[in-house]
Amino acid sequence: MIEKKESTKQFSERLKTLVPSGSGRDFAKRAGIGYSTVHNYLQGISSPTLENLVLLARAGNVSVEWLATGKASLVSYAQEHALDVPFIDNPTKKLIVDSELLSTPDAASLVALSVVNDTMYPTLNYGSVLVIDTKDKELKDNKLVVLFQSSNYLIKRVQVKLDGVYLLSDNNVYPSIFVDRNASVEMNIIGTVQLIINKNYLK
Repeated sequence: MIEKKESTKQFSERLKTLVPSGSGRDFAKRAGIGYSTVHNYLQGISSPTLENLVLLARAGNVSVEWLATGKASLVSYAQEHALDVPFIDNPTKKLIVDSELLSTPDAASLVALSVVNDTMYPTLNYGSVLVIDTKDKELKDNKLVVLFQSSNYLIKRVQVKLDGVYLLSDNNVYPSIFVDRNASVEMNIIGTVQLIINKNYLK
């Protein structure tokens, strides 16, 4: 068994391969960890907590397992946590998403959808991409949901009232839709929006 001192030294050597000489402060900033703490890791003075280990692996784009133990192939953090989410209107097209940004680990229930109008402006821009959880079809107050109606995908904000539900557009130019609680109206709910990627952040 490797002694703790030797283990800390080996971790330090692996971390140094990710941090070019003189770039410690930039790396610490990218990882979201104080520079003095990262400096101690690099000098083999201390070992990281599990939380900091994950942050370091993410900043260095390597797997947590490799950084912690030196084992396994040098799989990038991005590859390790990447999910391929199909677009609902074009399943052959995929959106690559970091799984840690999502509250559900069930990739099979996720679909993506591009925004093609300004009904939800300024919350959503034309060209924004949504990640939708198709298992979550419950209409909860203030949640964004996606419905399919008359061959169109509708993105609406839910407002729950005693007598029913309002489906709102954040852009006030568009009227709200009221669904009476007692009415036998069938709504084709695709799911609830889990993640919004605005156009400015798409490449």
